[in-house]
Amino acid sequence: MLKKLISAGLTSIILIVLPSITNAAEVINLDLEKSIELALKNNRDIEQSAKDRESAAWAYSQARRNMGPKLTWTTSAMHIGGRDYKSYREMHDYDDDYPSYDNEFSNTVGIEMPIYTGGSQERQIDATRYGINYADLTLENVKQEIKYQTTSAYYQLLQRKALITVEEEAVKTLQEHLNNVNINYEEGTAAKSDVLASKVQLADRQQALVTAQGNYSNAMADLNNLIGLPVITILEVNDELRYSKYNLSLEECINHALKNRPDGIAADYAVKQAEMTMKSAKSGYRPSVTAVVDKNISGEGSFNQDHSGSWNAGLRMSWNVFDNGVTSAQVHEAKSAFEKTQSQAIQMKEKIQLEVAKAYTDLISAEKNISTMETAVKFAEEDYMIAQLRYNEGVDTNLAVMDAQEKLTEARTNYYNSLYNYNIAKAALDKSMGVPININVPLYVEAEQVGKSSKKALEESKIETVNEYQLTKPFEVKQ
Repeated sequence: MLKKLISAGLTSIILIVLPSITNAAEVINLDLEKSIELALKNNRDIEQSAKDRESAAWAYSQARRNMGPKLTWTTSAMHIGGRDYKSYREMHDYDDDYPSYDNEFSNTVGIEMPIYTGGSQERQIDATRYGINYADLTLENVKQEIKYQTTSAYYQLLQRKALITVEEEAVKTLQEHLNNVNINYEEGTAAKSDVLASKVQLADRQQALVTAQGNYSNAMADLNNLIGLPVITILEVNDELRYSKYNLSLEECINHALKNRPDGIAADYAVKQAEMTMKSAKSGYRPSVTAVVDKNISGEGSFNQDHSGSWNAGLRMSWNVFDNGVTSAQVHEAKSAFEKTQSQAIQMKEKIQLEVAKAYTDLISAEKNISTMETAVKFAEEDYMIAQLRYNEGVDTNLAVMDAQEKLTEARTNYYNSLYNYNIAKAALDKSMGVPININVPLYVEAEQVGKSSKKALEESKIETVNEYQLTKPFEVKQ
């Protein structure tokens, strides 16, 4: 009795809460373009990658400013005494120019500026500049990855929506068939087992429909999460899975990827950055020269009295003639890191080619399956119609009708799955080729190589919208 009351109570709570959640949920009309736009605006991975780029810019600023002058001020306030000072005090008790005092204040102002660092600072500037280039391309790569994930989630939503339609059609068909079986049973031309078997298959398909509806809700929540909307948001999607021919060859796709994949080009900048770090480490073998100017003011007053009367101006040279092999170890460490990034860059190029080849193969396979499954659906529809007619005429069994209906549902499911697989493979191929979001990578590299700053390179390679970029054989942005 207690279990029944608890169950009834929980049911009441669910019935009360669910409508309020549904009513509170916002309804948004959505298409693929808007989904990608929202994802690029709201996704956390993009936000974090943008902060990495900001950090790289500040690291470059720091490296550059290390080559400029630095102004330092050192101050101290001391109470002085002791045997040596006691004799000094007795000597100057009556000296008006240099009287004795008990407290001493000291202030030293100095200016230093590097003149020659053995290449250390210069190479650090180069390394951090390449760090910005790396961060620019990494941010572009993150955006492309988010676009791919969003596109995949959007197509999955369309697939799940289509499968609901398949299951609804199956339930409708089986219900109509069950009605016919009941009529035949009442007329004495069908066995009770036919009625029971038809009811069981109808219940199975109703359960499959509920599962399909749940899968659709989960796909909607996944897409909401990717594009930065509350997971309970209701998405109205008036779109369906389609097939559009892909006209590029595998060789063309690979060539495009090697020139345009931002993570592939970022790996090249990582090599340059590691090379500059290695060269900076080698500066430890060379001396450094610094221009120095300083003035010391000390006496019994903070600034108004000066008993030191000293100042310095000139050059200061420092050279680690022997550092017990520390510099050598640092150079070898940096060299190993440099060689590692070289290997990683080569590995990245190999990975890019493999990803393109796999995505292209998946695309071609899915393309062939679409036409095959489309034909299979037509055959399955015809087979089901024949099975129904034969059953109604009493020349075939109920089992044959249910078997034909099961094959029809399977064929329709396979058809939509093949459309989904094709569109997913196409999205994966676009990602593996480096189809851009905001940066035309070859134009960016070209601008950087002629000495333009990251900001200028971004301006010259900027793509305002994804639609502006068209995949053509020259692989250029259409103006």
